[in-house]
Amino acid sequence: MTSSMLPTHAVGSCTVFDDTVEVLAGFRPGYPKFYSIADLGTQSRRRWVPLERAVDGGRVETMFRDYFAESGDIRFSTYLVADAFAHGVIGRAVASFVTIGRVWDTGAENLAVRTDIEGGLDWAGVRDTTLRVLGDDPRAGSPGTVVLPCEQALAHWLACRSRMTLGPVFDGLARVSNCSVETLWSVVGECVLGAATIVPTFADSSAETGYRRGQFVLQALHDSGLAVRKRSALPRTPGAGPIPVRDRGWRSVR
Repeated sequence: MTSSMLPTHAVGSCTVFDDTVEVLAGFRPGYPKFYSIADLGTQSRRRWVPLERAVDGGRVETMFRDYFAESGDIRFSTYLVADAFAHGVIGRAVASFVTIGRVWDTGAENLAVRTDIEGGLDWAGVRDTTLRVLGDDPRAGSPGTVVLPCEQALAHWLACRSRMTLGPVFDGLARVSNCSVETLWSVVGECVLGAATIVPTFADSSAETGYRRGQFVLQALHDSGLAVRKRSALPRTPGAGPIPVRDRGWRSVR
């Protein structure tokens, strides 16, 4: 997204974070929270779960059990949980990076997710709203920003912070679902690629820039040893049928 596409009040009293949230909310007008991020300092605590407690507090296992009870499909239930956390942690941030070139801190100590009435995740928020931005950003150097030298540096920082956050989440999901951690990271790869290719269309921004930045994030994750470039074997819709009991390794769900 070029500077001319930012809101007209971008250099006024609106903070850089507020400006960013407004742009992201506009990508899906019917569902403004899909790509936006909340300032936790303005939210009540109701229904918000800190990422640090997602595993220790049993949120991952609870979500999985609920999806499994509804669908009876182990692999589909695993995909729903993995995709929800992938989108909440890194997908929203990639949407911002590939279009606006701004990224918030996706570290577990900074992030929280909000649960909907069915126990799923419907929003994400940050405690520290400081944004990492590129040098050509019209708000670079403003309060609430840290300027990084290039797209690769910003992609590497985002990948590193997100890897540290999602690692424990996927370890917990792998234990309860009997799915390999490698397969769960492949869901992240597809999440990043999807955001990098689809969101620029919503934003009317450069598809070439979006793809390039998305590839920088994927490469940074890949270089750290994660299987983000493999195609996920988890189904996006139910119907493949439950895995036979003898193949599950899942006594915890029965």
